[in-house]
Amino acid sequence: MPTHKYDAIDSGIVTFVNQFTVHSSPEEFERIFAEVSEFMAEQPGFIQYTLSRSIDEDKQDRYINIALWEDAQSWKNAVAHPGFQDHAKEIRARTTNVGELYAPRQSFSVK
Repeated sequence: MPTHKYDAIDSGIVTFVNQFTVHSSPEEFERIFAEVSEFMAEQPGFIQYTLSRSIDEDKQDRYINIALWEDAQSWKNAVAHPGFQDHAKEIRARTTNVGELYAPRQSFSVK
């Protein structure tokens, strides 16, 4: 099976990783997160996101969001957008979270 490995440094793309601990029902959180995601998907530079929930039965209140952006400035512009704060307020009322931007260093894929 062929593999492809390349140096991803200076690709411009950034990854935003946001870990949530949810204090409301999972259904409510996922509904509100979908609304926030619709807003973010309309912002310039947005590429994609994945929201995942812990499969550990003792940690069913934990989620992680991994979002790709064309560059750090696009992400910064999106979270500075006046409409973002209304969405963020709804998420923050139901969770505690920690989020950070990451720049790629290496990438590996099987093609």
